[in-house]
Amino acid sequence: MIFIKYIVNLYHSWMIHCFRRARFCNILHLRKQWYQRRVRDDKVVVYKEDTVKEGLYNGTKANIFLLYSSWCGHCQRFAPTYKELAAAIAAWSYAVTVSGVDCVYDTPVCRKYNVRGYPTVRFIGPTTNESDIGITYDGDRTIKAITGWTIDMLSEVKNPPPTLPNLKAVTEAEAQNFTTSTNRPRIVVVVNDERTGREILLDMGADANLRFVIDTTPAAVILGAKTPGLVLFSTDGKVSHVSNLEPTVGDMEKTIKHILYGGEEKDGGEDSDNNKDQQDGIDYVDTSQQYKLFELDLQSAINTAFYTEVSLKTEFTEKEFYDLKKFVSVAHRCGSWTLEYKKQLSQVKRLLNDVSTMTGKEWSGILDSASQDSGFPRNSTFVGCKGSQPTSRGYSCSLWVLFHTMLSSCYNTSPGSVEVLRAIHGYVDSFFTCSYCRRHFLSMAERMRLMEITDEQTAVLSFWEAHNQVNERLSDTLHDPYFPKVQYPPPSLCAECSAAGGQFDTSHVFGFLIRHYRRVLTPYGKLRITGRRKNKRPKRPRRALWEIAM
Repeated sequence: MIFIKYIVNLYHSWMIHCFRRARFCNILHLRKQWYQRRVRDDKVVVYKEDTVKEGLYNGTKANIFLLYSSWCGHCQRFAPTYKELAAAIAAWSYAVTVSGVDCVYDTPVCRKYNVRGYPTVRFIGPTTNESDIGITYDGDRTIKAITGWTIDMLSEVKNPPPTLPNLKAVTEAEAQNFTTSTNRPRIVVVVNDERTGREILLDMGADANLRFVIDTTPAAVILGAKTPGLVLFSTDGKVSHVSNLEPTVGDMEKTIKHILYGGEEKDGGEDSDNNKDQQDGIDYVDTSQQYKLFELDLQSAINTAFYTEVSLKTEFTEKEFYDLKKFVSVAHRCGSWTLEYKKQLSQVKRLLNDVSTMTGKEWSGILDSASQDSGFPRNSTFVGCKGSQPTSRGYSCSLWVLFHTMLSSCYNTSPGSVEVLRAIHGYVDSFFTCSYCRRHFLSMAERMRLMEITDEQTAVLSFWEAHNQVNERLSDTLHDPYFPKVQYPPPSLCAECSAAGGQFDTSHVFGFLIRHYRRVLTPYGKLRITGRRKNKRPKRPRRALWEIAM
């Protein structure tokens, strides 16, 4: 009879496990998104680790190369501009490719190009070798500014391929030879600045056989050129002029096309249907989990940080190495982990303590050695931090959750919330790769004097206040419409935290933070309470049987 009850209870437990597992897997199911409109024929070429070499060093085309991270909010805001840039200079596709690589999935590529922050835009020349990591763009992130920079970079290419037009202005010596030499252009465009002339030549292509001349130079005097205008050379060397043109690039190109092609523009072979936007339907977005703490979110934050941010470093400075060791130590001590995951973190911590310096490859070796079977986990599965599309929330959300969890778990427990806050600051300063976000965080930390805090409770509350400042700053920017940026905690989570006048009652907020960020859900819905009370009630000693009898 006892055996039958045991079998029934076992079967009942197994059914509950299967139900929770099925429900959990349904939550993780990737559903379609509707709010991000995507163009079918995206002009941006996304390279992978096995295609980047062929794409960048082909000897015929230059590359405007974007190194980005799909979780980075600043990269997401820059993405529409970058796609519009690719569409704006699509006519230059014979000479330059607008490309990119996602460092989340191809970290070794980004490590090779010594990426220090996202997004990073580089120019890779058409005739450079594999050791050349390109020229970094550091100007305004607008289409006009990047287009002008691209024109300047193309004009400075050494040993340009035949597919690239001659982007140098006509010199005085060349102008004198045009009337006698057969090696002359079909049309010389007269402009008042070099960038305009180069833009027209790139738009028309190398086959058009064009050059440009600056109207204030001796070469323009020799050619009898007036701006804005054109100097035409016939096959027998006769020269004619077209003047009184509209001084815009579009009008000048229209006149040039009429002369070269009889008013008919070259067919780009583009399918008009390809330029239509498509809008995906959406099945379901689960917003009920956003304020719950899941162990998978915390693990995914660590996994992504180790593999896509720390692994970018080619060499670690003394400060970076110190910040990494401190962060790993705090994460191991203050996180909520399974026994197996904590063992792997412990192994990473031990291997770090055994060395005094380290390279990026050696760090990858440490991760591979963290487990004898499969190395340190690579998977990043988000539950509470999952957005309505793969590029929203995710890592950035889970990193905030991890930081709050570590601060709350180690409140009044070694190493303490103050040391946790300093470890967080060190990690962001040395490794957080969203350069825009890092600058804002460090500026905010300096303004709030986070590194001067010595009180445990103040450390927890100050970081909460900093997070709300970030939410307020980003509330009007691009974000997931299903998960708007709000002041935390909302009344639905903590009614007593809200005081009169829309302010927060920090005493209640502190209690909420300590309670909330210690309640972590395992993948199967079980609750794990993290952290330890400083003064535990001592266990009552067992009484002997003869004492009970008396």
